[in-house]
Amino acid sequence: MIRHLLKLVWRRKRANALLIVEIFFSFLVFFAVVTFGTSAIMRYNKPLNFDWHDVLVLNVSIPSERGLPPGERHGDNTADVAALDRLMKEIAAMPQVVAIGGSHTPPYSLSTMEGVWHIHGKRVRMTMDDVTDGYPKAMNIPLLRGRWFKPEDDALGYTPVVVDSDLAQALFGDQDPIGQKFDEEGEHEQRVIGVMPPFRKNGEFTSEHINMVFRRLTLAEKNVRVPASLLIRVRPGTPAAFEEAISRRTHEIFPNYEQRVRRMEAMRTFAMRIYLTPVAVGIVIAAFLITMVALGLSGVLWQNVTRRTREIGLRRALGATGNEVNRQILGEVALLATLALIIGVIIVAQLPLLGFFTLVSPASFTIGLIGALATIYGLTLLCGLYPSWLAGRVQPAQALHYE
Repeated sequence: MIRHLLKLVWRRKRANALLIVEIFFSFLVFFAVVTFGTSAIMRYNKPLNFDWHDVLVLNVSIPSERGLPPGERHGDNTADVAALDRLMKEIAAMPQVVAIGGSHTPPYSLSTMEGVWHIHGKRVRMTMDDVTDGYPKAMNIPLLRGRWFKPEDDALGYTPVVVDSDLAQALFGDQDPIGQKFDEEGEHEQRVIGVMPPFRKNGEFTSEHINMVFRRLTLAEKNVRVPASLLIRVRPGTPAAFEEAISRRTHEIFPNYEQRVRRMEAMRTFAMRIYLTPVAVGIVIAAFLITMVALGLSGVLWQNVTRRTREIGLRRALGATGNEVNRQILGEVALLATLALIIGVIIVAQLPLLGFFTLVSPASFTIGLIGALATIYGLTLLCGLYPSWLAGRVQPAQALHYE
């Protein structure tokens, strides 16, 4: 039976080639949509390991002219650093404020510092941020072991860092990371003083294993690069008028610099829209392609049944039942889908070798593959139901009248 179906498909190879190509591309698009959609859902349900509720983000645009001598650099000179330190202390003393901390690239800011470092003979990609002592309390970041930064660290002979458990595992394996040297090739010695759970800096849709590391930033350091953002945790129920008060005081201290106060909730909403926009576009494209394939497949099968009236009538005259003819048409449809999906699966199977698992998890990949296969098979067989039903109703006498 399979050999017979292959012959039928081969004899109509021109008409079937276009359908195979359409099914193939529909499979790839649907695989991508299901895979990334599943990955997004799985990521969304994982803990962030920070709390974005009741957090204000204050940005002061202090220009940094790194090419100038140290004493003339804006953002590094004594006046700017002292003014920012005074502003942070004043805000921290306000009764509405729980904690305040500085950061160069806070969560949901759509900015990041990342790269590849060679540490302990290992090549590790990681994400980095420089934060002040109050940052972990401002963001409610839990700690698995060790401790966070504190003012007494000014007296240390090294720079303390806090890493997440993903980075600790990548660098030190099963060894205790506390006290380990972090950057062997750096100018200044760095040591790990704490380990936190996996930190999902970019929010609910953060990719797996970003390997987060926080370095301590203190305004008491010489030529310090001031934090780009101040994160202010306020008490629940703090009115919006408090934002205006912070903005007004910031303008009094930095009259020549631009500043902006935002709620992290609004930053989160905007970041999620940025992430979900391509997913929504992919869903629309996938729906359009699948609709076109369904219409094209139904039309071609319907036309084939009409053109093959004599063939089907002769088969009925030789004793074939309507159900057998019905199964033959559905078998041809399934064969076309199988030929297209074989090519698709071969291509998709190469993706893990190209580092695809850095974008999605193996579970998302598996669900996407199975979901795409099931959808394409279901769609093609559904499109073949009505044409196959028409073919099963052809009577032998109709072949005599067909011209």
